[in-house]
Amino acid sequence: MSFAIGVLSLAMTACGGDDDPGGGGTDAGRVDAARRDAGVRDSGVDSGPDPCGDVVCDPFQFCDRGTCQAYPGCLSMSMCPAGTVCRHRFCLPEDGDPDEDGVTAATDCDETNPAVHPGAAELCNGMDEDCDMAVDEGDPGELCASDPSGGICMDAHCGCPDGTFDVDRVPTNGCECMAMPARNLGVACDMPIDVGDVSDTGQMMTVSGNVMPDDRDIWYRFRGVDELDTSCDNYHVRVQLTANPGDAFGFEVYRGACDATECAGMGPFTDYRWATDFRDAAGIGECPCTPAPGAAGVNTCDDDTREFFIRVFRRPGTTVACESYTLEITNGVYDS
Repeated sequence: MSFAIGVLSLAMTACGGDDDPGGGGTDAGRVDAARRDAGVRDSGVDSGPDPCGDVVCDPFQFCDRGTCQAYPGCLSMSMCPAGTVCRHRFCLPEDGDPDEDGVTAATDCDETNPAVHPGAAELCNGMDEDCDMAVDEGDPGELCASDPSGGICMDAHCGCPDGTFDVDRVPTNGCECMAMPARNLGVACDMPIDVGDVSDTGQMMTVSGNVMPDDRDIWYRFRGVDELDTSCDNYHVRVQLTANPGDAFGFEVYRGACDATECAGMGPFTDYRWATDFRDAAGIGECPCTPAPGAAGVNTCDDDTREFFIRVFRRPGTTVACESYTLEITNGVYDS
């Protein structure tokens, strides 16, 4: 009789006893409502090893009794039970954090990217980083402050409109530098910027630019005019940089035609002269001179009118900046 009582007592304990007053079975058979509705079940029993203890599942899976299972699918929030939220077509637990960015699925609009969540910094990329349902909002320069391209945000990319440049990389002023002259001007020797005639009667011209982008060449052409002389030639062409910030600019000069074999480039210069308003010990120069061949030892007042081509460039290794150069072109202003 005592043996039968002992068996009955063990059976009663197995059905619940003091640990399960409701008589609903052991903890191993009990499922939390929210996790059950989402397809998530407790794994293991309190009295044994956890079968999910060493199991690592993909971000949108959960472990059920040692096996990884996908979360239930969804197309909208209405398809997910209480305690879950529809993200990426899965009903995820609201307190889940698949991308491990510290923001739960309840408020994180993208659980596949840890860089996207409420409070994240908005970038220029056409994405909604801060989950406010807007893309690339904010100051266009600030959005590109950390981008290697600099500039401003345009169509989900950082950069500058054609012909402008972000030289100082200060976000608040964006693309502060404009190419001068325009990038389609002075692009080659056969397409120079025409300065016009510069006569030896004392004429002066000035041009300016900033050589942006920094590997650009800017070509100019002018016609150095030699007016009729009778006793002394006043022909004295001079080209000089009167403004050269940081000594960053230099130029070459071609006399006659820059694409002709008999003409050679010279430089780089910051000051260039070609003149006949002198007479040296070797007899070179046209001051004095006569209109036609005359007495021995007196040179002829020739017509030295020529075209000059100037190539302005930024010297290699100098600091790129937006400051402009000024090139002064004169004829008959300075004496040899």
